Amino acid sequence: MYTPLHLKYRPQVLSEVIGQEQIVRTLSNAITLQKIAPAYLFTGAKGTGKTSTARVLAKSLNCKSTQEPTIPCGECNSCKSIAASCSLDVTELDAASHSGVDNMREIVSNLQLKPIESKYKILIVDECHALSSQSWQALLKTVEQPPEHVVFVFCTTELDKVPKTIISRCQQFDFRRVTLNEVTNHLTSVAQKENISITPAAITAIAKAAKGHLRDSLKLLDQLTLLEEITPSWVWQLSGAIPENELLTVAENIAKGEIAGNLSILQDWIECGKHPINIHASLIDFLKGLLVCKINRNNRHLTQLEEDTWQELKDISQLWSVSQIHSASKLLMTRQNLMKDEAANLWLEATFIELAPTNTSYQPWKDWKTAQDAINWAKEQLPHLSQTQLEEHWTKLTPINGKKAPAWVEAIQKLQQSQLKQA
Repeated sequence: MYTPLHLKYRPQVLSEVIGQEQIVRTLSNAITLQKIAPAYLFTGAKGTGKTSTARVLAKSLNCKSTQEPTIPCGECNSCKSIAASCSLDVTELDAASHSGVDNMREIVSNLQLKPIESKYKILIVDECHALSSQSWQALLKTVEQPPEHVVFVFCTTELDKVPKTIISRCQQFDFRRVTLNEVTNHLTSVAQKENISITPAAITAIAKAAKGHLRDSLKLLDQLTLLEEITPSWVWQLSGAIPENELLTVAENIAKGEIAGNLSILQDWIECGKHPINIHASLIDFLKGLLVCKINRNNRHLTQLEEDTWQELKDISQLWSVSQIHSASKLLMTRQNLMKDEAANLWLEATFIELAPTNTSYQPWKDWKTAQDAINWAKEQLPHLSQTQLEEHWTKLTPINGKKAPAWVEAIQKLQQSQLKQA
């Protein structure tokens, strides 16, 4: 029977947990020194290893045959039963579907009994934030004064919904999102073990589409193996993510006021099954990259953009001002809740239209009060020029109809175009 990759490569020992070095080290020392807390709280985004770590911890505490406390054997009855979710002493509870107080009272009652075949009775509560307030009340006394043989492990993606009375009685571990490099390295290793033919570009695309979720990245890789050839294009299509080259085109079209071009791109995305929420999130993230590029061209490490994308973004950023990027981001943020609306597609179209500036509305001098304000604005547009060079351009400027401000905007735009041609 076929085993999906995200299950086949689920961590079996603490050292196999990816991207959580401090947590792994702390738990390993606790197991080795036999300093086991009565309750643990694992928090963090989905796919970061919380439930897998809870299982490994349960195996490590109850393994009968291991010679090393932090490395469960995986062969004894205890290890096999925990792996199969049928252990008599380790209970895994999905709080999202078992949040009732009666069910919790029964579990708490069973915890008072001695373990049947292991050292500890362990209760793993996944998505614990979904428990009802009555269920938490039923747990509170046992968590506060648990029997010596009982260990609680609570896992949650929404820490703010967990009662503070519970949090204060647990050792809390915050699982961070796995970095892009860690995901790509893990996927490369899995692809080699499984003899999967895939290019580094496609692996990077999978890691980006999964956004730091190891489980999602392995599931997507598994899905892609059903194709004859795995390419970045297929990754973008199957994951629902937006390709960087298309986001570049959208950013350039916005700056140039090409509304029709962007509406055509948006229509293609919708027809290809891209969800409005993904489109919206991708645009906001890309604008962050655009802002970083505009402010400092050497800060690509602050984004997850590819080198080729970054080089093109340097040119496109010249068409934007910092204030325009802020305004576009602000507009997108105000539409965030509307992406879940039934008319989300229409809201996206309206947003795309509003994002594009019109020639009549582009009057940055409205906020200028002094000549220095105009020069500071120009510095945003042409960061490679010094203050002295810009001041010289301003001094030599010929007014249009007696006004310097419109002439200044026109002159800066010509300098931008000249720079793009040289590039």
